[in-house]
Amino acid sequence: MSRANDIPLCVDLDGTFIKSDLLHESLLRLLRHRPWMAFRLPFWLARGKTRLKSRLAAVLPDAATPPAQNEELVDFLKSEKESGRPVYLVTASHEAAVAKVSSAFPFDEVIASTDTLNLKGENKAAVLVERFGEKGFDYAGDSRADEAVWRRARKAIVVHRSARRIQQLKESFDVDRAFQPAGTTWRDWVKAFRVHQWAKNFLIAVPFLVGHHYHAAWQLAGLLTAFLSMSLCASGTYLWNDLLDLEYDRAHPRKRKRLAASGKSSIPRVGLASVIMVALGLASGFLLSPSFGLLLVGYIVATLSYSLHFKKVAIADIFMLAMLYLSRVIGGLLISEAVVSFWLFAFTFLLFVSLAAAKRFVELKSVVDSGAASIQGRGYRADDLSVVSQLGVAAGVASCIVLGLYSNSDQVTALYERPQWFWGICVVAFYWITRIWFITHRGEMHDDPVVFALKDPGTWILGVIGIACILFAQPIAAP
Repeated sequence: MSRANDIPLCVDLDGTFIKSDLLHESLLRLLRHRPWMAFRLPFWLARGKTRLKSRLAAVLPDAATPPAQNEELVDFLKSEKESGRPVYLVTASHEAAVAKVSSAFPFDEVIASTDTLNLKGENKAAVLVERFGEKGFDYAGDSRADEAVWRRARKAIVVHRSARRIQQLKESFDVDRAFQPAGTTWRDWVKAFRVHQWAKNFLIAVPFLVGHHYHAAWQLAGLLTAFLSMSLCASGTYLWNDLLDLEYDRAHPRKRKRLAASGKSSIPRVGLASVIMVALGLASGFLLSPSFGLLLVGYIVATLSYSLHFKKVAIADIFMLAMLYLSRVIGGLLISEAVVSFWLFAFTFLLFVSLAAAKRFVELKSVVDSGAASIQGRGYRADDLSVVSQLGVAAGVASCIVLGLYSNSDQVTALYERPQWFWGICVVAFYWITRIWFITHRGEMHDDPVVFALKDPGTWILGVIGIACILFAQPIAAP
């Protein structure tokens, strides 16, 4: 009778050894690195899934960072390996695509799909039985396709997030061990949706406030609807950006904890959530105003363009981020009756360029401090640090100059009884932008200046002072 240590332990890859699926990852990398080839996908799939996997493996570079592993299962595999038990990786992923992932563990052999064989379900079971005999191997898997293999294995090892599903499998198969990776909670999804980033969408209210159009209830209702619409669309695009940046996020100390990068949620689930959020945002936006709905479409297109291309272009990425900020102000203008002058657009654009540069400066400085020469997935080198800093400071100072010129314009005289108090806003803005860059250079800035501002007591104090200056200026309500 064979000892347990002599029984081969065969391990599935997708969803078992790793938390992700290489086919899904390959599709995302195609969109990320070679989006112009996406039109070929239907033709490859029409010739079968084996052909699709083969072509993806042929045209794509290796992932910059491999997917996250199921740690508990890997620890178990290590202990079995150390006891002398042979461990095989048996996967439906194409053999050309698994090399980097399989190298993370000393498997005795890797058995994978080829150009002619899709090693999944019954095909995988037949290959293993031919190799090791009926009931001559144990098998670790996670999906319904693995049931065909478990039926012909000696013991089943189950990896699944659902305790109910694990119990069902125990009733059907001889389950030796079960591993239950942590699933997602509502807090995980709140973080993934970047609800804290919704604060940016209050920029929609800027045209209402500067034009003093906030006295009618219907205007406030429209403002709230626009805020929610923009927030839903933004959350959807954040999720899509997470998918496109998957391999780079895994190399980042904080971003690797995101849902898709960490493997806490599957790529299809994150993608579906993204589509739902965007659809809800667009639906409510078009119901509010066709022009506002079209703005949201433009915002989504610009965001995807940024994720696919402009994020990798130095300086252009900063200007694109600033334009995305500015689109919120334009959205507020479309749904209000305010007539906004050139001054507002000049001030907000320059301010947003400064904040976007601060965001990129923080990221680049962390690279310099780590000794790396460049940022993965970005167009910057370590020696670009001073240029990014100079751009950000110059744009911030320029925004304050524009605000100062506006304070002396006819528009301010028409909107305030005592316009001289408006100069206090200029002083507050200049102090705030100077303080932001001072903190940024010290290395104390959060990697997103907006998040920092929301949590920074100094920003809140300056905000209160600014509001006091506006009240002392005695705003005149718009007719």
